[in-house]
Amino acid sequence: MRTAAHFTQETFCEATGLSRSNLQRIERGVADPRYSELMRIAAVLDTRVAVLVND
Repeated sequence: MRTAAHFTQETFCEATGLSRSNLQRIERGVADPRYSELMRIAAVLDTRVAVLVND
């Protein structure tokens, strides 16, 4: 979803406040985001948290 929305990792991290290493771990499936991080990700992607966790 991040790349479909035309975000680079850098710009997405700036928009969400996530560190790049944390974003990379989340995208690789190595780490699970906290709910507060999911809320920020969903807000930046203009979607609902439920969409992120059901994907």
